[in-house]
Amino acid sequence: MQQEDDLRGLAKVMEFMRAISIVFIVIHVYWFCYRSFVDMGINIGVVDRILLNFQRTAGLFSNLLITKVFAVIFLALSCLGTQGVKNQDIRRFPFGIGAVFHELVDA
Repeated sequence: MQQEDDLRGLAKVMEFMRAISIVFIVIHVYWFCYRSFVDMGINIGVVDRILLNFQRTAGLFSNLLITKVFAVIFLALSCLGTQGVKNQDIRRFPFGIGAVFHELVDA
């Protein structure tokens, strides 16, 4: 019973780390594409102040790669803690269907 609780706790920690990596990517896009968000009329004053404080204290957005590296680190750590299934049946799309979808999206 204790082992099941430990596994559930580990799974929750891994989900939280994945969420942190997603938040880092969303913040990265908001910070570096800020002009586009303002042009679209999406401007959140509280978030702007929080992000400016992050930049002032931690320098999180001083380079394009810093937030991306943090997101990849958290994603990699979350992947390390999850266990894979050995005999999982994965079905793949044939190459032709993928090429058709690619052409539809590209058009």
